[in-house]
Amino acid sequence: MTERIAIIGAGLAGLSAARALTAAGHTPVVFEKSRGLGGRLATRRTEFGPIDHGAPGIPENVAIDGEAWPGADASMRQTGLPGVSALARKLSDGLEIRTQVEVQPLMRAGAAWALTDQAGASLGVFDRVLVTAPPVQAAALTAADAGLAAEVETAEMSPLWTLLLAFADPTGLEQEVLPLEGALSKAIPMLAKPGQTGLERWTVHASEAWSEANLELKKDDAAQALFDAFREQADVPGEPDYLAAHRWRYARVRTPLGRPFVANAEASLIAGGDWALGDLASHAIESGKAMAAHVLDAAG
Repeated sequence: MTERIAIIGAGLAGLSAARALTAAGHTPVVFEKSRGLGGRLATRRTEFGPIDHGAPGIPENVAIDGEAWPGADASMRQTGLPGVSALARKLSDGLEIRTQVEVQPLMRAGAAWALTDQAGASLGVFDRVLVTAPPVQAAALTAADAGLAAEVETAEMSPLWTLLLAFADPTGLEQEVLPLEGALSKAIPMLAKPGQTGLERWTVHASEAWSEANLELKKDDAAQALFDAFREQADVPGEPDYLAAHRWRYARVRTPLGRPFVANAEASLIAGGDWALGDLASHAIESGKAMAAHVLDAAG
């Protein structure tokens, strides 16, 4: 009998686990609280064109068939069109995914797990649940298994503010990744990515220290502060025609779990993600595949 399997989170870890399980003959159901897929593989659609406002790309050794980006560093030599979120859509093809569903802390149902949504409605009872949310959220979801939740909590993540910019008139800046200092980490021009055309668009990453110190800043205030810092370092002429900021509360892995996942004895509850192994997209994929393999081993 095919087992009922739920996966919480449609980032790279969750989608990779779902694909591996589907290839083995299972039909997992993926629940995602946001509208989009891919987690930090995120693209903002604007009237000026797409702007990737999370991870700029993924390593070239990750098999997603993205667009090669030869000029990028090793962590982002593959991206997507019209934006990096296209990589997640490729992974999600053919999967059963329910978006805008915020799963509440899991409840035991005999040897299985009962899932409910934010309105308290039942989402079903599942033999196995894979949780790929960030550590703080994953610990809350798995609180019914105190031992597993405590292990999840040993992993830590730090936040990231990103700045999104577009200019109707060219700034004259070189269209290449710019290393920055102080409040900022780097600036990534969309026009440096393969296949990108149109108006000049940038994503600027804040530093970890600035993001931590300004975590609860209002988005408009964060956008202006980050643009002021960028203009000071990059000598940007004039004002942008598009200015916005996005906060990733859980963006960088500060302290990884140290192994691909954590699971209870019967492998009915498993938690993992990039935070299990490290910062890279490849770490998320490795964790997702390892979780799926653990389920398949347990299921016989």
